Amino acid sequence: MKNSFIIFFLMTIGICFQSCSDDDFPVPPASTVSSFTYTISNDEFAPATVTFTNTSIVPGTVGNATYYWNFGDGNSSTETSPTYIYNEAGVYVVNLVVTTSGSLEIKESSQTIVIKDPNATGTPIYFTDGTKVYQGLINTQAPIFTPINGLVAQTSYGMAMDTLNNKLYISDYGANKIFRANLDGSNFEEFRTNVDSPIGMAFDYEENQLYFNTSSGVQRSDLSSTDLSQVEDFVTGQANDPDGLAIDLVNRKLYWINYDGGVWSKNLDGTGETEIIPGVEGASIIVVGNRIYYDEYVASGDIRIKSANLDGTGITTIAVGVSRVVYGLAYDPYGEKLYWGDRRAYTMMRANLDGSDAEIYYQGTAGISGIVIGKKP
Repeated sequence: MKNSFIIFFLMTIGICFQSCSDDDFPVPPASTVSSFTYTISNDEFAPATVTFTNTSIVPGTVGNATYYWNFGDGNSSTETSPTYIYNEAGVYVVNLVVTTSGSLEIKESSQTIVIKDPNATGTPIYFTDGTKVYQGLINTQAPIFTPINGLVAQTSYGMAMDTLNNKLYISDYGANKIFRANLDGSNFEEFRTNVDSPIGMAFDYEENQLYFNTSSGVQRSDLSSTDLSQVEDFVTGQANDPDGLAIDLVNRKLYWINYDGGVWSKNLDGTGETEIIPGVEGASIIVVGNRIYYDEYVASGDIRIKSANLDGTGITTIAVGVSRVVYGLAYDPYGEKLYWGDRRAYTMMRANLDGSDAEIYYQGTAGISGIVIGKKP
């Protein structure tokens, strides 16, 4: 009798729980989702045919669906999965709007499509978003950046370009490696492995060496050596975490900036190690003529681009209000412009060397680091 009562009680509770669950937590009706994929013919060069595949989710309970495509160049379509020809190179934002007759929903999605110009010329420019490397051209057109196939990294903050041998070097902080490849992405290979947290790199062409940071100093390697472990300590005992590196080839001097404070210099013959600007926290530094340019952390959301004489005197401010510590700083000698990445804003900025005419050069979709600029053809 006692067992029968317990069984009856549990069944009653279960029925009540099921009923209460249905009343208190109704299952929402399925919703419409706008989405699509695409493929581009002709290796993405104009003229290119783009085939759109509509992958939208339209539940049977919402009624009939109508599709409206905007191809980003003033033309449109109401086909379910249209095919469209772009005759002109450019960056196009394609928008798909889905409307339903029963539920009266309006759902939309957008993607950016890049159609490349087969005849485009200009100064090559590259950057990394941490895992991929992107290439573009500095010219009179709006910047178009496309990923280089085959160049991948785990966590990359820095790049360097060997303009004598047309090689791109990518430091992988997460993998403790330095990679290199041809400028088109071919022959991607390991250059050095088991490197302690590499970020900044700089070339000494006279001695055919690559300098790179570690978490506590600076090492260098022979560019012609195929030994993945061939390194030589050049700077040691830097407790403040060196990040950015630059070499003044005229005066044969290495400069570096510490993430936790201090701008230093040292002659490439190993003499004269000196802290030239105490306390500065940053991650990027370059040499342009008789001045250095670097970023300085002032406060959260207030990183500044500054400049100084080669001995650390004569400091001036180039830009303010950069959102995060800068890991991409480069100079275009042809346009005489300074470029830097604002990682939180996903922008690449540029300005004259005195900071005038500052502007957004490129608006991306991820953090921009490791900016390098090549030779003009």
